[in-house]
Amino acid sequence: MCSKRLLMMASVGLLVTACGGGDSTSASITPVADTLADEHQAAPPTQHAAPRVQGKTGVNRDAAPDIAGVYLGMTPEEALASMKAYDANMRIQDTSRYFEYNALGKRYKTDDFLVATHGQMQGGAGGLSVGYSYPPGEPRVVSVTRLHRQTTEPLTQADYVQALLEKYGQPAQDIDNGGVGARAERTLKWRLAGTGNTPCVLGASVGNAVLDRFVRDGRRMAEADVTPDYAADCAGLFEYTLRGDPVTNASGTLFDVWAQAKSEFEAREWVQQQVAEKSRTGTAAPKL
Repeated sequence: MCSKRLLMMASVGLLVTACGGGDSTSASITPVADTLADEHQAAPPTQHAAPRVQGKTGVNRDAAPDIAGVYLGMTPEEALASMKAYDANMRIQDTSRYFEYNALGKRYKTDDFLVATHGQMQGGAGGLSVGYSYPPGEPRVVSVTRLHRQTTEPLTQADYVQALLEKYGQPAQDIDNGGVGARAERTLKWRLAGTGNTPCVLGASVGNAVLDRFVRDGRRMAEADVTPDYAADCAGLFEYTLRGDPVTNASGTLFDVWAQAKSEFEAREWVQQQVAEKSRTGTAAPKL
């Protein structure tokens, strides 16, 4: 099975997601090699001072919602503890990556860094995935997704919606496709306080880059057009979709789009700094 490969041009941004290899240029960085480890057994990456990208301060964790006890802004250790508290029998694995870059014809790689933690419930009852911001800053939760399958004694759609309302309050949008039985689908969307007003993405892809998935007016944006100022006004995602009545499949999403985008902008600057340092020219005259 091929590993996911994300090609990032240091001066432009994340460009390509594909399987397999590929040549990189002298000013490129590549988050590559998804590696799995059970319950945070991988060695933690070396942390460095983060370049600062200005923008919104982001979600206020103390006032933010949670999914399965996992909040945006948590550390990986806090997220792991919450996942275990939610379901002690959950099978948990981490996904790590690293950046590759070239300088003066030589290839370098950063330390591995954690990008996601995935939990699978027993018996195929569902899953819980948590995505983290990129280095050089300390990793923090930027996305949470939950999948819930009800194969025995499923709740009706009305009862499931009532449970969501009791936990999260009234949604900003309640979209019902009007179907019945297995064709019924209903999506509830809440405003994620502390985020912007511009819809920028169609969904969360936990552990993956977001700058190459921006959309505007229904069309994917060129990554060169995604600036920090534009991304800072992105609305966060906070929604649940219920499929079937009774509900056989429910999926929830929390995603601070700007927090993830900000970490990618800062990662780009950080790697470009390393390219510059390793490309420094000498001053001593050659011995002829």
